[in-house]
Amino acid sequence: MSHFICPKCDEKHYIFGDGGAKKISEQFHIPFLGEIPLNSGIMSGSDLGKPIMITNPDSPSAKAFRSSAKNIAAQCSILASKLQQEMASEGTEPAPEASTTS
Repeated sequence: MSHFICPKCDEKHYIFGDGGAKKISEQFHIPFLGEIPLNSGIMSGSDLGKPIMITNPDSPSAKAFRSSAKNIAAQCSILASKLQQEMASEGTEPAPEASTTS
């Protein structure tokens, strides 16, 4: 959670400071995945089993979740590719994938 967007004026309020997570990610050389705005709809929707991605897909929070999810998927892909390259250079084969057919 990075900031609060006022529902009356749409202004961002950085309750915890601005840019801290990005600075930490740069300091430790890890990818910055995104910022999720504080939103009471996230909490209440989660409690009811109705995620904000369904109830309000165009909201800033839903857009932030989508962006972060894409960044996470990209990082997983990058890591998987690096692992495959390392295994190929070491001459080891990846474990065979489980077959779904009989």
